[in-house]
Amino acid sequence: MLILGIDPGSVVTGYSVVDHLNRKSRLIRSGCIQPDPKLPFQKRLIEIYDRLMELISDVGPDEVALESAFYGANVKTLMKMCHARGVIMLALANSDLPIFEYSPREVKKSVVGKGGASKEQVQYMVKNHFGAELGGEKLDVSDAIAIALCHANRVHIAGIGDGGSNTNKVAAKIESLKASGDGARKLQKKLQELGVEKPLGDLKSQSVRRSR
Repeated sequence: MLILGIDPGSVVTGYSVVDHLNRKSRLIRSGCIQPDPKLPFQKRLIEIYDRLMELISDVGPDEVALESAFYGANVKTLMKMCHARGVIMLALANSDLPIFEYSPREVKKSVVGKGGASKEQVQYMVKNHFGAELGGEKLDVSDAIAIALCHANRVHIAGIGDGGSNTNKVAAKIESLKASGDGARKLQKKLQELGVEKPLGDLKSQSVRRSR
């Protein structure tokens, strides 16, 4: 499973592509989208959108892990970051990709072991994980890699996308579609793509029985 990790930003948007298979993760690609700061803000947003669409087309990820908004920033910075997140979400929605969001604390807890870790500590753990595959990346890039790793860890714990059964894959698709707000029609289409012919009602009843 190819995971696209994104650390959104209006100045620098970090990204990573991690291949997670058989409980192992391999870094395929990483970098950042950094529009010319001299451009008007709306033009920078267009560049973020266009370059992300190019990346998605080139890589063809299966799922996307995205860092949620950080509310500790000042209002002006937060507003600009939310604009950037908006165009990123639009690109992902237009690409019909499942989106999973994680808070900064969740990512740090997953990769470093403590939610209050610094960006430098996150970068150290990411480099320690991938070794020679990493060079002198920006903190935005190591954050994006950590976000993808966080999702890979969640996938591993849930037993999804790790060579598991069709049932697990269906559960992953259901949760991703719920998160993106898509309706039953699109969900049914995804189920058919996975080779599952059962109606939605049957899946819901199965889920209730498991939870008991």
